[in-house]
Amino acid sequence: MLDRRRKIGRHCCEGGAASIVFLALWACPISAVGQSLPPTRKGNIEVGLFAGESYGLDRFRPMAGANVAYGLSPRLFPFLEASYLPGILREAAASSGSLSASERGKFDMTDVNGGLHIRLLRPESRLVPYLVGGVGLIHESPGNLPVCLTLGSTTECGPGFSVPASTLFAVNFGGGLRFFFTERLGLRLEFKAYQPTGETAGVSDLASASGEKVGARLFYRFAIGPVFQFR
Repeated sequence: MLDRRRKIGRHCCEGGAASIVFLALWACPISAVGQSLPPTRKGNIEVGLFAGESYGLDRFRPMAGANVAYGLSPRLFPFLEASYLPGILREAAASSGSLSASERGKFDMTDVNGGLHIRLLRPESRLVPYLVGGVGLIHESPGNLPVCLTLGSTTECGPGFSVPASTLFAVNFGGGLRFFFTERLGLRLEFKAYQPTGETAGVSDLASASGEKVGARLFYRFAIGPVFQFR
């Protein structure tokens, strides 16, 4: 009885080990000569999803998006990308003596851009660093900026004024890493900086109301997400 249990245990261990080896080979296939297959090739179509944070528009804000890229060569991948940044806070405040006024509202932003990934391939490596640069449009939704007046301990808020939608041209640049688990599945980490050509209507209206001068502000975006490759 004891010998039978040992045999059963040995077979279970051997079966479990075989399963682990099979899954490892499936997830990380190896070429016949023992070298890693190139993770990026000419003609590859890549589709990616991502989520992350933006900084510089008001504070750290969540964002999400998707992209598609095509391999002109193993190193050059032109891409198209879109992302959504909800709830960007726009606010300003001014005071004179015991009277203070503030405007505060939230706006949604959409970014659509295209550009080029320059992939820095290394032999026999599934880790692919890359540089990225692009141009595109940033669109901010219309909204309202309620006005609140405070005198001493009393505060009264009114409807304020409406802010129209605005669209700006912007360039972006940065870099990232792609790690490929298989030739079809990878993970993307990316950091980009955006330089708009101006400020959105919400920022411009607040600046005019407070008498401040504003210029186009650089903002940043960090993204992480899966990428899928097809041929």
